[in-house]
Amino acid sequence: MGKCTEPGVLLQSDRYFNTPSAAAGKLFYYITRCGHYYCSTEYDFRDDCDVAQLPSHRNSTLYYVCSGRLHVENAGVCSTVRTGQIALIDCTLPHRFHALEPSETLWMHIEGCNTKEFFSYIRSTDPHRLAFTPPSSTGTKNAMMQLIHNFRLPGRMSETEQSQRIHRLLCELIVLPSTVLPPSGEDPVSQVVDFITQHLFEDISVADIAASVSLSPSHLSRLFKMQTGFSPHEFITLRRIDAAKELLLTTDLSIKQIAYQVGYHSEANFITSFSGKSGITPAAFRKNPV
Repeated sequence: MGKCTEPGVLLQSDRYFNTPSAAAGKLFYYITRCGHYYCSTEYDFRDDCDVAQLPSHRNSTLYYVCSGRLHVENAGVCSTVRTGQIALIDCTLPHRFHALEPSETLWMHIEGCNTKEFFSYIRSTDPHRLAFTPPSSTGTKNAMMQLIHNFRLPGRMSETEQSQRIHRLLCELIVLPSTVLPPSGEDPVSQVVDFITQHLFEDISVADIAASVSLSPSHLSRLFKMQTGFSPHEFITLRRIDAAKELLLTTDLSIKQIAYQVGYHSEANFITSFSGKSGITPAAFRKNPV
């Protein structure tokens, strides 16, 4: 455990470093450094300092605000992270953290497996925003607290368990809750899923889908991906392929007939789409379903 001497970081704050085993470095998610900070408004971490150049810092970072407000910048995008929110930062790119008021924060630098891809995917729901409200703010806080405070007594939590907890934490951040609902309080994404299901094999565009819930196509697309993890177009494609798989296994219809039945206008387009999403051609799937 180390007490931090960074300007603006108060004495009751804790900071920890972690060197993973060779196995963890190759196979697991792991923390390189983390902390539980109590900050005054003097706290202003910039990426031109010596610490920011250390390998343990130049990776993917989660920053959770327990209380107060934090100004965060990353690669030209700025956000205010408020109490109960979390920021996902790529510290290989220009970044800055600044306390706008006395704040309590939890932070961890994470590496391993596909961490960078996780961060990119989560942030793709809104590329112009760094601050997100987790589905369970208390759950996220507790999960980070347990991981960080584990380093007070290293070895109490195995590297395998640490990796599992980090992965679960990242998974829970993938689908972030919608904050925009129509006046009636009905969930537009559920309505869209119903609409798509009813018209799955018809020619429907994102504009048609958005009109069904009285939203703009761009707003609907952001909302849909935020809650489901898919764009509307990708969702339609995957559901059509699911239907095609069922027909390939339960009927004697030709591949061309199946293509038209599930909404494609040509056998070639269907085969390309099916192969791209499934990694196998329709004919090969019919012989050996995987």
